[in-house]
Amino acid sequence: MAEAVVTFGLQKLWELLVRETNRLKGVHKQATELQSDLKRLKSFVKDAETKKSKSERVRNCVDEIVEIVYDAEDIIESFLIKEEKCGRERGIKKHLRSVSCITFSDQEFGLQIRSIITRISKVIDSMERFGVREIINKEEEEELVGKFVEIRQSFPSVSESSLVGVERSVEELVSHLVGENGVQVVSIYGMGGVGKTTLARQVFHHEMVQRYFSGFAWVFVSQECRQKHVWRAILQSLRPKSEEQRIVDMTVSGLQDELFKLLEIEKCLIVLDDLWSSAAWELIKPAFPHRSASKVLLTSRNEGVGLHPDLRSVIFRPRCLTHEESWEVFQNIALFERNDIEFQVDDIFEEIQQMLKHCGGLPLAVKTLGGLLATKRTASEWIKVHNNIGSHIVGEIGENGGIGSLVCNVISLSYEDLPSHLKHCFLYLAHYPEDHEIQTETLFNYWVAEGIVMMHSEETTIVDLAEDYLEELVKRSMVLVGKRNTVTSRIESCRLHDIVREVSLFKAKEENFIQFFSAQILVSNATNALSPTVSTNRSRRLAVHLVDAEENEPCIFQQKQIQNPKARTLLYITRDFSPWILSTPSFGGLQSLRVLDLFGAQFRRRKLPKGIGKLIHLRYLSLKETNLSVLPSSIGNLVLLVYLDLEIYETMVHIPNVLKKMKKLRYLMLPDELSSKTKLELSALVKLETLKNFSLKHSSAKDLINMTKLRTLWICCASVNPEEEVLPYSLGASLKQLEELMLYNKINDQAEAMKIDAGAFVSSFLRLNQLSLDIKIDKLPNEAQFPSRIAFVSLSSCDLPEDPMPVLEKLHSLKILSLELNAFTGRKMVCSKAGFPKLHTLEFSILDNLEEWVVEDYSMSCLCHLEINDCRKLKSLPGRLRDITTLKELRVGWMKNEFKNKLIQGGEDHFKIKHVASVMFYNCGDE
Repeated sequence: MAEAVVTFGLQKLWELLVRETNRLKGVHKQATELQSDLKRLKSFVKDAETKKSKSERVRNCVDEIVEIVYDAEDIIESFLIKEEKCGRERGIKKHLRSVSCITFSDQEFGLQIRSIITRISKVIDSMERFGVREIINKEEEEELVGKFVEIRQSFPSVSESSLVGVERSVEELVSHLVGENGVQVVSIYGMGGVGKTTLARQVFHHEMVQRYFSGFAWVFVSQECRQKHVWRAILQSLRPKSEEQRIVDMTVSGLQDELFKLLEIEKCLIVLDDLWSSAAWELIKPAFPHRSASKVLLTSRNEGVGLHPDLRSVIFRPRCLTHEESWEVFQNIALFERNDIEFQVDDIFEEIQQMLKHCGGLPLAVKTLGGLLATKRTASEWIKVHNNIGSHIVGEIGENGGIGSLVCNVISLSYEDLPSHLKHCFLYLAHYPEDHEIQTETLFNYWVAEGIVMMHSEETTIVDLAEDYLEELVKRSMVLVGKRNTVTSRIESCRLHDIVREVSLFKAKEENFIQFFSAQILVSNATNALSPTVSTNRSRRLAVHLVDAEENEPCIFQQKQIQNPKARTLLYITRDFSPWILSTPSFGGLQSLRVLDLFGAQFRRRKLPKGIGKLIHLRYLSLKETNLSVLPSSIGNLVLLVYLDLEIYETMVHIPNVLKKMKKLRYLMLPDELSSKTKLELSALVKLETLKNFSLKHSSAKDLINMTKLRTLWICCASVNPEEEVLPYSLGASLKQLEELMLYNKINDQAEAMKIDAGAFVSSFLRLNQLSLDIKIDKLPNEAQFPSRIAFVSLSSCDLPEDPMPVLEKLHSLKILSLELNAFTGRKMVCSKAGFPKLHTLEFSILDNLEEWVVEDYSMSCLCHLEINDCRKLKSLPGRLRDITTLKELRVGWMKNEFKNKLIQGGEDHFKIKHVASVMFYNCGDE
């Protein structure tokens, strides 16, 4: 409910007032009076949130308080920014000007604060006059009801470890998919929450399936089925990453032809998850051959989906769980290894059984109930859930049954159980389109910019605190993990299940948390002579979903359609991260923005408007993959920025020397290439946690010394004078928290790469766990010079004459190793006995001289993924690979036909890899 928004907003506003008391001394009386009124509001809102009031009067009061809190925060912050700006003036005349400026600001601020106080008084008077507090006190706590959510992952990278009641179903489905039985389409259908995707995931990872097929693709189709994007996603899964851009640029007919031919030749399994209608299937199926070894596994709520007279189909309907199976699933989630429960389960055994009975055997319901109770420690908390849920999850599961409302309402139950700050985190996910893969690095910084994640400690990083929030949402089954970093285990991407997203949208609209639009709708509204300005109701957050047209025509959006002076967030979200054209950009009506994401925007004159400098409240600004070549000096006004992404490629960018003013920055990514006249002083940015594309040509390495909070650092090592020691070896003594380091030099850079003793430099970073060297070095650091935590090493263009394996295999924490672009120029590499004890992933790419690779006994005993690309002189794979039983995936690309023919079934080296579940060859034999 909106009460959560107010509670959190009041807390932030209170902290702002307390923190800035000294700076507000010029208007101390008004600020003190405002603090007193805020106490009264906090008391009221706390009661309203606790009681979950149904009263329209209460909700209207709460909505009004929401507006007051936001307006007050904007007013106070504007005053502080102006005061600080005036205080920076120097000189006699400027000093006099600053005095008058502060005086005027005091007067203006005083009037604005009086207006806020008057509004608060009116709300309090209304509450007393209409008996709002009495309404709250008399109301009983609203029963929280609801539906459950299916636990589904965005891509089936791992199987669920504890599954009940699906073994027989999995075996039956596998028997339809493997072997020459003529079946081409297997359709799993059933109601939402019955476990269709869970079952498909188990089949996808089944050992027999992994051995039988050579290529795999998993695509979420969703209600908005678009032929081009489905085919593109399938092809991108079946082709190597190097071809991704080529596939993005293909036409619909080109995608169909290439996919059709590939599926005719290769033996692939295509999973189409969440296919809603027969019409959607009719759109997709032309790319699938009528007779081939490739097969389709689809999930749908519609029994008829997947049926086609020319394709032999099998329909499978999952069954619901028995009561005993439900109990087993529930125990695994809610009770497994619980040491914090303060009661005996037997004492409330009957209540638990009643809750499970109400779940009706729906796996989704059982899992979500378990996730909800997994956070409860006392018997009273469990009984409370039982009392609230028991009278509502009733009725039989049928066509007209309340199963639809059941699922959504139990998700609502989980939502209502969230603390205020986690409710905000969850509602923020409503910004994204259906099935959107949400990158957590971006999401975390949204949260910080909005004040949802507040940095109370200078020692805490954005990632640390925000990830705790996300992990809590994952534990509560509100958010699904997409991908975890192999090295750090941090969540890199996440998503919402469709049903959960519907709940997030409903709650976000209910609380006026967000308003989102399709760019096509906005353009249509303007064309139809409706109001040229978007109606935003009272929402402070706006998301524009840019749906690109077919045949790669970029979307064009007119910025002037968005005019909302109270908006705090404006996001432009593209489904496929495609470029789009921002026409007539104007920021004049958006002065309260905290978050502005212009990812992929193309500006007609390649210049960012000067008006961007008026957005003085901005904490987050992304110009990633725009076409900008010049940034205005007014960007220096954005002194509150915490996140600034200038990841711009394929164009040279000039940045005036104003970034030094942004002393609150925690994340800064600079353009790939800066203009020759760009010189940046960055030493004042001492709060930075992430700094990418730092250039020694355009900044001084001395600027890095004070950035003691850095966790990630990418340095372009080309310098104006490479003979100078521009990168001090003692840097590690200052950057004690650094975890990821990249040193690189751009190809064709006219400046020369600096000379560096890699061992001496790297050894000083004691906490380093990820290292990328894309520069020429004379010698690899020895094992003693590598930090003990190193888990990821990427070497590229190093031109090492000596075999690096004798050093690298001794790094006992190493999990991922990549050697690319002649990182090693010798002809033979040897992985010694028992070396690489934890290596998970190994990649060789473009090692032109490599002829022989030897692997001795017990080396790489944990290897799971191996990729060999464009190592044309390599004669064969090591025979000892046959003993590495953990190896699950082998990818071979751009190798000679002779190399490939040895490895395929019947080849002389096939015995080395016959145990590998997934083997893919691509572009072999091509010159």
